Amino acid sequence: MNDNVRSAARVLDLLELLAGAGEGLTLAEASERLDAPKSSTLMLLRTLAGRGYAVRGGDDRYRLNEAFRQDGFGWGGQAARLAAVSGPVLRDLADALGETAILGTLTGKGMVRLLAKAVTHENIRYDIDLGQELPAYCTAIGRVLLAQMPAEARRHILDRIEPQPVTPHSLTDRAAIEARIEDAARDGISVVAEEYALGGTGAAVPIRLADGRVVGAVNAGCISPRYAGKEAEIATALRAAARTIAARLDNRGAA
Repeated sequence: MNDNVRSAARVLDLLELLAGAGEGLTLAEASERLDAPKSSTLMLLRTLAGRGYAVRGGDDRYRLNEAFRQDGFGWGGQAARLAAVSGPVLRDLADALGETAILGTLTGKGMVRLLAKAVTHENIRYDIDLGQELPAYCTAIGRVLLAQMPAEARRHILDRIEPQPVTPHSLTDRAAIEARIEDAARDGISVVAEEYALGGTGAAVPIRLADGRVVGAVNAGCISPRYAGKEAEIATALRAAARTIAARLDNRGAA
C-alpha cells in the first residue's frame, strides 16, 4: 500500500470513528483510536472541519457534521465545503444586519436545500431548521437560483412543480412566478415577502464562482417590519457576503 492510499484510508478511518461517536471525539481520543500521532491526527481533523465534514464544538470535541450524518454522501462535494467556508461569513452578516443569515442550494427537483445559518441575537428573530427542503417557487433563495439557470432548464423544473399556497401571500400562478424570477435575473437579487412564512421577508443573492458557476445563494431572513427601510443596506451586505464566500471557495482570499 503506497503512502497516498494509506493517507486516504486514514481519512476514511477517522470519518467512520466520528460517525460512531455521537458525543464526538477529542484530539487525544481520536489519536488513541486511530493509533496515530496527535500531530497527524490534528491535521486530519482540521482538514475534515475545513471541508465541512466535521465540526469542532466549544468543548474541543470534533463531531461529524449533522447534515452529513442525515443525508450521507448527498452532502458531499461542493456542498460540504460551501457550508464550511460560509459559516464565519454568515455569522458576520447576521451580526451586521440584525437578521438571520441562511445559505441554500437548489436541488434538481426544484427544491431549496438549507445548508447553514447564523441566527441573529435579536430577541425577536426569524429562524428555520436546517436539513429541510423548501419549495423554490415561493422562496427568495429558490427564485434567485432559478433565475441563474438557462431558460430551458428552468422551464423543465417549473413544469414539474404544482405550486400550492404555503401562506395566503404565496404566488401560485405560473406567469406571476416567472415574472418574479425574471425580476431576480435582472436585478441579481430576489425579495419574497411572507410567501413562505407569515411575518418573514427573505432577500437572497447568488454565490458565483470565478468560472461563472453559481453554487448557492445567501439569504437574509428578516422580520418583515424590520426589512422596510433597510432594503439597500441588506442588498449591499448580501452581495458582499456572496463575493466573500465565492472568493474563499476559489481560494482567492476574503477580498
